Amino acid sequence: MRKYSKIGILGGSFNPIHIGHTAVAQMAADELGLDLVLFIPARVNPLKQITTKTTPLQRCSMIREAISDNKLFKLWEKELTMPAPSYTINTVEELFKEFEADEWYFLMGSDNLPTFSKWHRWAELIHKVKLAVCERPGFAMEIPEIMPKDRVVFFEGPNWGVSSSVIRKHLKEGKVCQYLINQKVRKYIQKHNLYKEN
Repeated sequence: MRKYSKIGILGGSFNPIHIGHTAVAQMAADELGLDLVLFIPARVNPLKQITTKTTPLQRCSMIREAISDNKLFKLWEKELTMPAPSYTINTVEELFKEFEADEWYFLMGSDNLPTFSKWHRWAELIHKVKLAVCERPGFAMEIPEIMPKDRVVFFEGPNWGVSSSVIRKHLKEGKVCQYLINQKVRKYIQKHNLYKEN
């Protein structure tokens, strides 16, 4: 088992993965000194149901296309085979069996901070991984009082409002989205005729 210094975890639906996701991962790697960032597509996000017909295999294929040219990035698909729903604490425990690192960081936007204490076994989770938080427009960079301050770090993200839901809307309307999605991902979406309808 290879020993890493710092590993970042970026989870989500990635439906589809876009330049905001990869920009956040790279900016976190640069600022926090990460030597690996794991992209982990969720099987079922307990807080956000996937309503499109995109399959887990297709979401993984798009991630693979988007990160293929970055040696720091790796797709980890095993959460898709774990029992639903996708609780982060369970995923982290599985990751610990497969990867060894001095420090672990869970990458998230500031929009998730206010509700983090509602996550399954959140108090246990925050002592297993540090939260690495970047700003999302409209959400303050403030640590809730209930959370330990030494387990949260902030890093500068792209700070723009691009999101998968906006991109899905644009794609459904027939818009190109050329500079919002990696070119290889865009070609994959076109080839498989994805996001034409909800």
